[in-house]
Order: sequence, then C-alpha cells, then structure tokens
Amino acid sequence: MPARWLSRLHRFEDGLLAALLGSLLLLSVAQIVLRVAFDAGLPWAEPVSRAGVLFLALLGALGATRSGKHIAIDALPRFLPPRPRRVVWAISQVAAAVVCLALAWLGWGMVGMEREAPVPFVAGIPSWVPMLVIPLGFGLMGLRFLVAAWVEPPVATLMGVEP
Repeated sequence: MPARWLSRLHRFEDGLLAALLGSLLLLSVAQIVLRVAFDAGLPWAEPVSRAGVLFLALLGALGATRSGKHIAIDALPRFLPPRPRRVVWAISQVAAAVVCLALAWLGWGMVGMEREAPVPFVAGIPSWVPMLVIPLGFGLMGLRFLVAAWVEPPVATLMGVEP
C-alpha cells in the first residue's frame, strides 16, 4: 500500500513538473507572438515566468533528489568496502539534509520578511506567495535526504564496473 501511494506521489510530481514546463513554454511563446505581431504583451507574464522558473528549478531538484540524479561528490565511497561505504553514505545524506533544512529555515525567514512589507505580485497576490516554494522545496529535499540516509546506498560503480 505505501509503495502504491509513493508511486502516485512520484507520478504527480512528474506530471506537475511537465505541466509547469509546458505552461512556461506556452506563456513565453504567447508573449513573443503578442510583442512581435501586436506590439503588446501580458503585463503579468514576466513575474509569473520568473516565479515559474524558480518553481521549475526546485521541483526539478526535488525530482533529481528522489531518483539520486542530483549533483553529488561520490569519489570516496566508490573505493570503500560495503560497511564503510554505508556509513559514509549515511553521513553524506544527513549533511545534505542539514544544508537543505537550513536553506528551508532561511527561506521561511525570507518569506516572513516579505510578509511584513508585501509588494503586489500579480492580480492581488502578495509577493510572498510565490516565495513559499523556497522553504517548501528545500524542506522536502531535506526530508528526502534524511529518508535516503536510512536506506542502502546505490551500488558504487567506477566507469561502469562494480567494485
């Protein structure tokens, strides 16, 4: 049962990422067509695009974290036997979680400061609303790293050859 829910969550994340990318592409094309053909544009398109790119980056990083395709320095574990590799894996995952959770905490503080003196984002939406992706994205990545610390590390390979 939990595996099925997790699979659904992963499909939802992938769908959300694809929908966001498609929406940003459509918005950009529409903006270009409006400017070239009609010498006009959508006044809200640029701030929405900027926020969308931030959402896209953090959702993409969250997806990369899920599948272990994020940037990692893993030269040392490749040469270690299984038991020390497991310890180094756990330490590195906890360290990554601490960094992500610290960024989530700082992002939450940034949202709080923005809430004190909000600027309109678009159509009555305050500027702090799109900024919520920062603490949420980094918080979820931190949780993913913490969970990964307790599972077996992936099989270390060096140039495609197992040790």
